[in-house]
Amino acid sequence: MTTLRLLSAVALAALVTACGKPAEDSAPAAPTAPASPAAPAEPAAPTTPAAAGPAVALDQEGLRLVTDSGSTRLVKFGTPTADTVAALSSALGNPADRSVNSECGAGPTEFVSWSNDLDALFLDGKFAGWSAGRDSGGKVTTMDGVGVGSTRQQLTAAFADLKVEESTLGIEFSAGDISGILDKDGPAGKVQVIWGGTSCVFR
Repeated sequence: MTTLRLLSAVALAALVTACGKPAEDSAPAAPTAPASPAAPAEPAAPTTPAAAGPAVALDQEGLRLVTDSGSTRLVKFGTPTADTVAALSSALGNPADRSVNSECGAGPTEFVSWSNDLDALFLDGKFAGWSAGRDSGGKVTTMDGVGVGSTRQQLTAAFADLKVEESTLGIEFSAGDISGILDKDGPAGKVQVIWGGTSCVFR
C-alpha cells in the first residue's frame, strides 16, 4: 500500500470512530494562562578545528617540518634520537615500528618507521639518515616536490648536480646527500626509493 493510501485509510478510520461516539456534555474548559515566552536559545559556542600537524619534507641536511603557514624547522642530522623521534611524531603520529640492523655498513643502525613508509636512521644515538620507500609516493617529498614517483625529468629540474648511473642497485641517481633508484633509464624513469644522509644499502 502506498504511503498516501495508508494515510487516507488511517484518517477515515479516525473519522468513523469519532462519529460513532456519543457527544458528551462538558463544562467549558477554564481559560488557561498564556504560556510564557520561551527563553531564546543561546547560540552554540563556535568550534575550533583541531590544528593540523606540520608536514615533513625530505632535505639534504635532515628532515624539515613545514607548517600550514609555510614556516619550516629543520631536524638536522646529528640531532639526538629522542628529540628527532619526538619532532617527527608531532607531524606523523607515533612510529609504526622500531628495529636495529647490525649489518649496515656504517655500523649497527636503528630504524624508526612511520606509516607513510618513511624511515629515520640513527647511529650512536643520533639522527644520521632517512629513507622513503615505495609506499611513500605523494606522502613525503622534498620542498621541490621530489619523492617516490617523481620522474627523472623532475629530478633534473630540481637538482643542478644530478648524477645518474647504472650500479649494482639498478639505475641509481645522486644529488648532494640525496640518492635513490629509478625504475628505468631515460627521462621517463621514475623514482622507486629515495634516501638522504647515511644509508643502509647493500651493494
